[in-house]
Amino acid sequence: MTQVPDHLLERSRARRAALGLGGDAPEAPPAAAAGDAGAAQAPAMAEAPLAAPAPAPARPGATPGPATPSGPPAPAAPLPDYVRDPGPKSGIPYWVMPILLILPLWAIVYMGSFGERVLPDATPTPAGLYTTYCAACHGAAGQGGVGPAVGGGESIATFPDEEDHVTWVVEGSSTKRGQPYGDPSRAGGQRVATSGGMPGFAGILTDEEIRQVVAYERNDL
Repeated sequence: MTQVPDHLLERSRARRAALGLGGDAPEAPPAAAAGDAGAAQAPAMAEAPLAAPAPAPARPGATPGPATPSGPPAPAAPLPDYVRDPGPKSGIPYWVMPILLILPLWAIVYMGSFGERVLPDATPTPAGLYTTYCAACHGAAGQGGVGPAVGGGESIATFPDEEDHVTWVVEGSSTKRGQPYGDPSRAGGQRVATSGGMPGFAGILTDEEIRQVVAYERNDL
């Protein structure tokens, strides 16, 4: 470091004295003075605590905001049930489950409908034909009722020839009221159509069905 000459220092003191600045006292080295001031201020800055920033002044007419709570934050309130996560979902709506359970059964029934089906025999039996068309007048067992008896051999006694019996059933007695019919030599003589209410079954029963009913009356009653 360069040393200041004495004559310059002397001139500086005289000048300061003339200005009333205390030129008689020796002038401290600038570096030392700055160093001492920094050293004196450093402990003060280290010991002084940091002051909290002052709150900003409230503006006139402004609504004060909520006070900042001090201390640890309060725990969050639990979520209600309707916003909670229900967990993993299957992705299938609940109303689809019954349909999925029924589908296999429906598939079995659907495929079975294409299989070979055996329909019940719808062909009427002679007994069934007699019950349906004759029993109301001649009795369930052929014992007679509104009409004459046809069981117990009565049909054979009246019509020895089976074809005459078939013709009588085909034509009926609605047009023969009061007329005798059957074998004139039968015991008690011929019968007489008194009611005239027996219809002709031509067109109601087939020829084969009429013959079945006649055979049933002659042989099974």
